[in-house]
Amino acid sequence: MYFFLVAYSILGAGIKYIDDAFDKHIFDKKMAIAITPFLSVLGVYAMIIDPVSATILLAVLFGVLIKGKVNNIAFIIGFVLVMLPVIIIGVKFLIIPLIFLSTSAVLDEIGNDYIDSKKDQFDKEKFSNKFLIYFFGHRWIMKIAIIYLVILGIIPFFFFIAMALFDYAYVIIDNYNSLKQGIINATLTQRALAKIGLIFK
Repeated sequence: MYFFLVAYSILGAGIKYIDDAFDKHIFDKKMAIAITPFLSVLGVYAMIIDPVSATILLAVLFGVLIKGKVNNIAFIIGFVLVMLPVIIIGVKFLIIPLIFLSTSAVLDEIGNDYIDSKKDQFDKEKFSNKFLIYFFGHRWIMKIAIIYLVILGIIPFFFFIAMALFDYAYVIIDNYNSLKQGIINATLTQRALAKIGLIFK
């Protein structure tokens, strides 16, 4: 159990690191590519040792694949490094739950994209808007789907905790990036104002 809690946390943080290295240029791309094989091996091992884990992680993978988010060299390498062993070894997974969770993962991605595109237009004082930003920002559709499978007795409860850790590790890296970007922007603004001050002296 504890392995999955740690592994999912590392995977969530690592995936966000790679994503922001290429999309936001905050982290080093070479480092992102360098950690990709480690994350792939960790993910594959987590799939091999448990069919439920394989079901959840494949659902996450299919969700981002269907939404076209396997869109940089690191993610492409990671996708190949994960899918080859899955196909060759014949990793066991739960078919109906995989379809159910993959659908929820796609809905999470759609909701998250919508929130990202409309976030600046929302009145953040309204509870409904705060709820939407939190709900889709933390990808709760898939977690609710996992809770449903837990209630049905298909998935052990600790996998819900593992998935929550995956998402919150992802969000922590995202929040760190926002803070870092804010500091960078503030520094650039200060430098620009200093240059303007020198011009008018």
